[in-house]
Amino acid sequence: MTAATDLVRTVAVIGAGPRGTAIIERLVAASAGPDWHGTLTVHLIDPQVGRGGAVWRHDQPEVLLMNTTTCQTTMYPDESCHGVLPVSRTETLADHLAGEGLAPTDFASRAAHGRYLAHVLDSAKADADPARLRIVEHTAEAVDVTGEADGPQRVRLSDGRVLRADAVALALGHLPTALSPRSQQLADAAERHGLVHLGPANPLEVDYASLLGRETVAVQGMGLNFYDAIGMLTAVAGGRFEPDRSAPSGLRYVPGGGEPRLIVGSRSGMVYRPKPDLGAQMPEPYLPEVLTGERVLELAVRPAGVDHEREVMPLMFAELRRALRRGGFPELAHDELLLPLLFPFGRRGGESPHPPRSTREVLEEALRAAAEPDPAWVLIYRVLIALRIQVNRLTDLGAYTTESVRQDIDGHLRNAFASWASGPPVLRARQVLALAEAGLLEFTGPRMHLDIDDEAGRFAVHGTEGEGKAIMCDGVLEAHLPPVDLPAYRSALLGAWRERGEAQKDSWASRGTRRRMLTGSIAVDGLYAPIGVDGTVFERRLLVGVPVSTAQPGSSISAEPGTGAQLLRHAEAIALRLARAGGALADDVAR
Repeated sequence: MTAATDLVRTVAVIGAGPRGTAIIERLVAASAGPDWHGTLTVHLIDPQVGRGGAVWRHDQPEVLLMNTTTCQTTMYPDESCHGVLPVSRTETLADHLAGEGLAPTDFASRAAHGRYLAHVLDSAKADADPARLRIVEHTAEAVDVTGEADGPQRVRLSDGRVLRADAVALALGHLPTALSPRSQQLADAAERHGLVHLGPANPLEVDYASLLGRETVAVQGMGLNFYDAIGMLTAVAGGRFEPDRSAPSGLRYVPGGGEPRLIVGSRSGMVYRPKPDLGAQMPEPYLPEVLTGERVLELAVRPAGVDHEREVMPLMFAELRRALRRGGFPELAHDELLLPLLFPFGRRGGESPHPPRSTREVLEEALRAAAEPDPAWVLIYRVLIALRIQVNRLTDLGAYTTESVRQDIDGHLRNAFASWASGPPVLRARQVLALAEAGLLEFTGPRMHLDIDDEAGRFAVHGTEGEGKAIMCDGVLEAHLPPVDLPAYRSALLGAWRERGEAQKDSWASRGTRRRMLTGSIAVDGLYAPIGVDGTVFERRLLVGVPVSTAQPGSSISAEPGTGAQLLRHAEAIALRLARAGGALADDVAR
């Protein structure tokens, strides 16, 4: 990437969420160094600029919660990131929210995180020397970026303005997508019969009020979006949760009026378990002793590729057994006990040799263990978080065979890991169970199936729990985020790139079988520069975040102190490339 001339010294950052804010903060850090010369202007473009971005905007309802504690989020790199730029601030989310009375192990609202992001951006602007770095904000959407692969770029905004930039960073999160063929069928049926269909979306963009007054609504998905939906739906209904020690959930739901009966399920039947209530201090991360980093590298170079069920799953169970014995819980260190704990409904939704259990029983048991908290439960939670990291490393290194990724990793393991490691706060699980206790929520169990009954003019839901009879519904809520899928993105900017052939889908390669799997992620050269369909590498366009998750795995994970956070490491790398393209740093500086 060649540097700009002295006549044009301008770059742009599209997106003002965590990644865009981090890039600005790192640009400010770079501009304070001795190798910086001249003045660089950076345009920060986002309809929600200064408010935390679309997902974390600080004016959203306080009912939406983070699923990580305040001490697990920061916007400033530390020694674990191995950065080359200075860090003058260290304020974490916990530090920022201490004044609001939140403890480091509390779960903050997303709006509170948005206030933190806005504060970090304001601090960066205050730290910036305008003689070196000018930050110009645009409350608009970037609808197109055009320009030669290694030349200046033109950024067209939704308000009609066109900005010239020597390089552009796209710091994008989850983007809205067109409905899948199946979702479109549901939407068409809803229109034909006067029903309601709410497709996958950011919870802030869902019209939950449209469900009020409906008799029965099917909810597909039991992950974080499901828990968000519970919070938002009960809030718009005007209901409230009151303490009730006599109830298993510890709460009693007082309806506001108009709440539908919710029929909840998924293909796997796996409901996300609540995060353990860890009290005043987070435990240290668990360090694997069986599935170690060395073992991961040894597996990754096997020429035939790795089969997860045959070669990695035994190591995972050995890790759990060793940890439980050392932790003083030998009675649990048996595979026949651990298997139903990890996969209560079997590997692929219902294929379980264990006695059948209901989803509600699984969630009630998880709530008891997380709320106490049960020390054995906390230990298993810590071990599984560490094992997820190791399995993700194996996947990223291409160690698995393509068949194992399809059948084992994507087939059931990702969901099982997420159920343990990505769950909601205890409060949300209590609320879900309180709705079940009030008769307003039922689980279908695994293998949930949704049909369109045109004769009845309703949706028909089938599951494994109950008597096997279809439950008729007059609404459907698809409670999950839109997928990472370049062809389906409704972004005007990415749509323009698609039409001109300036972006293509990425693929994942198995080192063992050499077979490739197409993903919905955007293909990039190295880590950041998008590749056109003709192989052109657009070096002046730098992508970071969820739409390039194949090249940047873990891109949806927030930055946690002391973990070498990828979000912050990518932000520094992007900031340095922008500064070089804008001529503020020489190409040989901070390589």
